[in-house]
Amino acid sequence: MKTTFTRTFLAVLSGAMLTGPAGASLILNGDFEQPDLGGTGTFYGVGSTAVTGWTVVGSAGVNIHHVNQTGLLWPNNNSQFLDLTGNTTGSGGVISDPISTVVGQLYLVTFDAVNGSRWYNGGQQNVPYYGPVLTLQASGGALVTYSSAADLPPGSLPVPPAGSLIPVSLTYQFVATSPSTTLTFMDATGYDSNAAWIDNVSLVAVPEPPTVIAGALLLLPFGASTIRFFRRQRAA
Repeated sequence: MKTTFTRTFLAVLSGAMLTGPAGASLILNGDFEQPDLGGTGTFYGVGSTAVTGWTVVGSAGVNIHHVNQTGLLWPNNNSQFLDLTGNTTGSGGVISDPISTVVGQLYLVTFDAVNGSRWYNGGQQNVPYYGPVLTLQASGGALVTYSSAADLPPGSLPVPPAGSLIPVSLTYQFVATSPSTTLTFMDATGYDSNAAWIDNVSLVAVPEPPTVIAGALLLLPFGASTIRFFRRQRAA
């Protein structure tokens, strides 16, 4: 009993020490559910602030799509998502409202993305897009480009509704250089490729190792007292 519990406790302690970022996302409307379009889609031009928490930037607009629209399919997604490629030539994008950050703190951004170009690419069915898909940059942070070959394979055949698209989860890290930070997503294809669809954007602070270890050490008194309890039970 003692050996089994000790191993279990040490496993829990190790898990606590390895725990990643925790807490609610700091980004507003990262799932692009506001405004609620009621199952339809809408185009937003450059300068629009109609998408809660975001402003449309770049040289072209963006679309908010709903998965129930005719001909659209995003597995495991229940409602709205952002199409950075819009429906024009040029590069559309969005910049977030300012987010309160701590200077010197490491932050992690995660988001879901789909390259839907294979079933619709500039009006051509079944023509996949290969190349740079989208970019992400935090103010004061590095500009990162996500490409089709490395990060976002084109959607699978046959075309929807019989087929499906392949969603991926992408990440981005930055160290805050200001008490206020913005995130900018930009289409990198330059036309209505449908290659750069994103959803479920999340931003969380990454705990520093000493903080994580300190939290794990708080479990030690509980663990020690529990081990003593099981020893007494075994002796009895």
